[in-house]
Amino acid sequence: MTHAPRKGSKSPATGKMNVAGLHSDSKSGTLHLHLDCCRVDLNGNTNDVHDIHKRAMMAAEIINMRHGWQQPLDIRDMRREEIAEFCEYTLQKMDAFDVDRYFNLLRMKGYEVNPRYDKSHKLVGYTVGKNASVFKASEIGRRYMVSQLEATWKKLHPKPAQVRMKPSATTVTPGRRPIRPTAQTTLSIRTKVQPRVQPKPVPSFITFNIDTSIGSKAVEIPNSVKGIFLNEAQVPEGNDTATVENIAHNAMLLFAGYIDAATSMSESCGGGGGSAPESGWGRKDDEDEFAYAHRCLQMAHSMRKPKPRQRGFHR
Repeated sequence: MTHAPRKGSKSPATGKMNVAGLHSDSKSGTLHLHLDCCRVDLNGNTNDVHDIHKRAMMAAEIINMRHGWQQPLDIRDMRREEIAEFCEYTLQKMDAFDVDRYFNLLRMKGYEVNPRYDKSHKLVGYTVGKNASVFKASEIGRRYMVSQLEATWKKLHPKPAQVRMKPSATTVTPGRRPIRPTAQTTLSIRTKVQPRVQPKPVPSFITFNIDTSIGSKAVEIPNSVKGIFLNEAQVPEGNDTATVENIAHNAMLLFAGYIDAATSMSESCGGGGGSAPESGWGRKDDEDEFAYAHRCLQMAHSMRKPKPRQRGFHR
């Protein structure tokens, strides 16, 4: 592939040294072209690279127009509108606002959701993506930002207006004959007071039953840190066997101190190429549960790295 040089350039259009390769994306399967261009041509001349990224985008747009293909910006806008519509649909179907359930419903649709927390573990933002298109919440729409998300849910679930009824006028019909008063008998009725039922306390832990090759383990995870395992777990690059759920369960086993179960589980799902927990693994004296949960998740990611392929010597 050759391009005409910029006006005033001394680099000719012929004699270029370029290599092109058609590549398929590992997740979406979308085909795209990789082009490696040498700055020096076959005649020893230096190619003009002024604003090369802008000129490459212009060339790609021209090719798309010639073949009647969609432009990348049009495709990105279409996907952003699709995500915005489903975000609104998800909030509208939720009976009560729960940001974790909101994220999980988006994931069930096939979107990749990555929450972002600050140093105090407060949710400050998130991204939603599918295939190669990833958008910040502010790009999807201001109403879907973390600071506006609950207000958007409330607007989609307005409370019904209360109608005040006017009291009806009381009419008295005079009787023809005076009514003879009758003796009234006073009845003493004792109402049995029912004891108030106290609400059951909400448990501060949630139990996960995790199956491993050495048996099932019941792992108790504090509710305050369960979102770290469920929302921040990721599959290491190159591991085609493990899932996000596997990584989360691996980290939970480390959090509860089941080192042998976590090791066997990582090896059964393509792991073994990264570092493993050392003897004496556990929560440190000066370490809070948030820092310990992040350290367990980081170790689970390392344990799930695939083993490097051994290459033999060939003559």
